[in-house]
Amino acid sequence: MGSYTDPHTGDSLTEPTNIIAIAAGFPTKFQLIIYVENHGSIDLKNVAVTDTIKNTVAPREWHPVEGVSWYNYVPDGGEWDGIHFGLNELTWTIGTLTPGEEACLTIWVETLQNPEGKYEPTSGDEGDSQDLEVNEGATVRATSTFARLWAITEGISIHIIDDEIPENGLGKIDTTLPHSTPWAVDSYP
Repeated sequence: MGSYTDPHTGDSLTEPTNIIAIAAGFPTKFQLIIYVENHGSIDLKNVAVTDTIKNTVAPREWHPVEGVSWYNYVPDGGEWDGIHFGLNELTWTIGTLTPGEEACLTIWVETLQNPEGKYEPTSGDEGDSQDLEVNEGATVRATSTFARLWAITEGISIHIIDDEIPENGLGKIDTTLPHSTPWAVDSYP
């Protein structure tokens, strides 16, 4: 995961950068990839992934499209406008995974506007820092011949720090990129 946005112009990049615009007038784009693999010796059925994309970023496109659904809302119960802070709950229905089979979901997310109209992050340029939370951590559920299985990954948060150039409106992503959470493995004895 890394920034795929030119921090000076807001244009899309083909390779990630660790420099990010602070309180910009444009969103910053990131790539989030979720892999699920059956490491067992029997079929897993009803395989599904759920996750919540945090309220400072939102999904803009994803592949595959099949089997993916989103529930979008704001914490106070109002309708989400797609631009300002809002939560996005993912359900990815994979179905059956045979032994050794894997599935991959690529999600492009962009930063959202805060109540003042600036895109996140809003700190990390003046000697300060900010954690940009991406997700809560995915939950993978499946059933096998023997039992129900589930595993939970850690959430992803990107730490933004000052790039040490005064008042340039840029910060540095201090999280090692690409970032990955530890593998979540669950098994039945």
